[in-house]
Amino acid sequence: MFCEVEAIKDGRKTVDLVAEERELDLIFNDKQVARVKLSPGYEEEFAIGYCLSEGLIRDIKQIEEISVGENTAEVKADASVELVYENYVLSDCIRGWRARAVCEDIRVNSNFKVKSGEILQNMLELQKRSKVWRRTGGVHSVGLVGRGRDSFLNVEDISRHIAVDKIIGIGIKKGVDFSRSYILTSGRMPGDMVIKVARVNIPVIASRTAPLSSGVECAVETDLTLIGFVRGGGMSIYTRAERVIWEENMEG
Repeated sequence: MFCEVEAIKDGRKTVDLVAEERELDLIFNDKQVARVKLSPGYEEEFAIGYCLSEGLIRDIKQIEEISVGENTAEVKADASVELVYENYVLSDCIRGWRARAVCEDIRVNSNFKVKSGEILQNMLELQKRSKVWRRTGGVHSVGLVGRGRDSFLNVEDISRHIAVDKIIGIGIKKGVDFSRSYILTSGRMPGDMVIKVARVNIPVIASRTAPLSSGVECAVETDLTLIGFVRGGGMSIYTRAERVIWEENMEG
């Protein structure tokens, strides 16, 4: 996921590591729905996660076949999704990303709760696992923390949106119960990323950095718990704070 390039650093010739990227067309029932740049790897998981998080399908069982080529990922789904596709392309979709987050009729349904200390500890764990970021500084990291087997999954990508799609696809293939899990991310949280998490019924998303106003608005509308600035022993909880069990020895 990274390659060597020549550079001049502090006046001296050296070799530096940079994150790799590739272009991929996502073809859904013979129609192109997205053209994206992403890090190599987990292309099938990206296709699964994208189709679910963008509402093209509601259940993984609707996918009949996925094939990944050099620059394409093709998804064949059953006939029940045709009307969904037509609505998708009419919903301000630009090159596979929506110009605005449409939150109507999307509500997170979960009584899941998590301790604040666990979120802080796992954010540190995500940083430890972010090997490509440490070597290149050019990717985003996303984690999916659940309960039971495969309780901590993580992925890195040059795009924070695609990292979320990939982790959703990975979680689906691992059989994670999304209603009892949460997302950790290193990047900002805009509405078009928050809606991906809400659409698959993950109740909590937490970031080391800031939310954007569209992200907060989307979290309010979908009943999702949105947390920012998870670092230094504290965090800021913007919506549905009752899902976080605050521990008395916490600072901030």
